[in-house]
Amino acid sequence: MFTTIALFIISAACFPAEFVALDAGGLTWTMERLWLLVLVIQLALSWHQGRLIPMRFELSDVAIILFLAWLFVRTVTQPLGSVVPEQPATLMHFVNGYLIPIGLYFVLRHSRLDKEDLKPVYWLWMALGLYLGATAILEIAKVWSLVFPSFIADPTLGIHFGRARGPMLQSVRLGMCLLSCITPLLVFSVWLKPNDRLRWVGVGVMLPLLWAAVFFTYTRSIWMGLIAVTGMLIVFCLQGTPRRAIIFLMVTAVAVGGAIKGPSLIAFKREYSEAETRESTYMRAAMLYVSLEMFKDRPLAGYGFNQFQVYNGPYLAYRSTNIRLESIRGYVHHNSFLSLLVDLGLVGFALYMFVLGSLCVQSWAVWRANVPQWVRGLSLSALAICAVHTIQMAFHEVSFSAIENSMLYAAFGLSIAAKQQFCFRAQRAGTQTSVSDIGRHASFAR
Repeated sequence: MFTTIALFIISAACFPAEFVALDAGGLTWTMERLWLLVLVIQLALSWHQGRLIPMRFELSDVAIILFLAWLFVRTVTQPLGSVVPEQPATLMHFVNGYLIPIGLYFVLRHSRLDKEDLKPVYWLWMALGLYLGATAILEIAKVWSLVFPSFIADPTLGIHFGRARGPMLQSVRLGMCLLSCITPLLVFSVWLKPNDRLRWVGVGVMLPLLWAAVFFTYTRSIWMGLIAVTGMLIVFCLQGTPRRAIIFLMVTAVAVGGAIKGPSLIAFKREYSEAETRESTYMRAAMLYVSLEMFKDRPLAGYGFNQFQVYNGPYLAYRSTNIRLESIRGYVHHNSFLSLLVDLGLVGFALYMFVLGSLCVQSWAVWRANVPQWVRGLSLSALAICAVHTIQMAFHEVSFSAIENSMLYAAFGLSIAAKQQFCFRAQRAGTQTSVSDIGRHASFAR
C-alpha cells in the first residue's frame, strides 16, 4: 500500500482533472481518485488477510479523532456546496483537505514497515522531484514545447502564471512538493551511506535542480521553507565543527542579505507589478484584522467550516481602522491558522494545534531513539515536512486540495508506525538486558 499511497499523491499533484477526467457513476473520475479506489481495495484485502497491525492508540490519535469529529460537525451543519462566488464547495473542501489525508495517516500508522517495501516509494519521490524541478526550469525558460502536461502553458488555468507553478498550477503547492523531496534525497542517500560516490553524484545533480526550482517559484514562504529544511538537515545530520561553521555562515548570509535586500523582498516583481505585489502583502493585515473581529463574536465554535467568505461581509464595512478591509472581499483566507480559528473556533483550533504538537513530539522521540538510521530518517522527513507546512499555513490556506495535507499526514503516519514498531521493541530489548544484568549480578553475589 505504500506505493499506492505515493502514486495517489503524485497523481493528485501531477495529473489533475485538467489532464484527464471521466464522468461515470455520477462522479468525475481523475487519476488520483482511481488510485484512491485501488487503495481502498488493497486496504480491504489486507484487513481480510490479517496484514494490518492493530497498534495501540497514541494520544495524538485521540486528538486527531476528536479534531476530525469536531470538523465533521462544523461541516455538516453548514451548506455543503458554495454559497458565494469563489467559495470552494464545503463538502469537497472537507473531504480533500482533511478526510482523505487523515485516512492515509491511519492506514500508514497501522502498516508493517519494511525497508525494502519503502524503496519503491523513495524512487518514485525522487522521480517526482526530478520531473518537477525540470518542469519548473522549462517554465521559466518558456520552452513550452517540452513542458508536460501541456495545460501548464495555459495562462487561463490556475494562478501564478509567470512563475514556476508546475502541473498544480500554483507556485505554493509546487514549492511544497519540491521541498518534500529534499530531505529524503539527502537522508536516504548520502546520510545513510556517506562513502558511496554514486549517491553523491546523484545528489550533486538533483539538489541544485531542486534549489533552482524552489527559487523560481518566486514565493517568499517557500524560500523560508527551504531555509528551515536546510537548517534542520545541518543541525540534525552534522556534528561538531562542520555544523557550527555552516550555521555561522548561514546566519551571517541571512542577516546580510536581509539587511541589503529586505525591502525589495517585500515587493519584488513576479507576475504582477511591484505595487500590486506590495498590495497583496498588505492585504494580510486586513485578513488578520477581520479574522480577529470575527473570532471575538464567535470565539468557541466559530462560524462553521469554510464559512469565512460567507460571513465576513459586515466586518469589511468597519471604518474604525485605516486598513483597507474591502481589499479582501471575494478572497479565500490566506492564513490557515486564522481560518481554523474563524471557522472552528477555539475548540477546533486548539485541537488542531495539539494534533500537530503531539505528532512532532512523537516523531522527535523516534529521532532520539536507539533505532536503525533509516527509521530515524522517516522521523526527520516528517519533521521537515511539518516545518515547511507550518510556515505555509501562516501565509496560505493549504487545505483546498488533497496534496499538502496528504504529504504531511502520510509522513507522520510512517513516523508513528516507526515508533510503534521500533521504539517499543528497543525499549523491551533494553528492559530484558537490564533484567539479565540483575540476574547475573545476583548469581555472582551468591
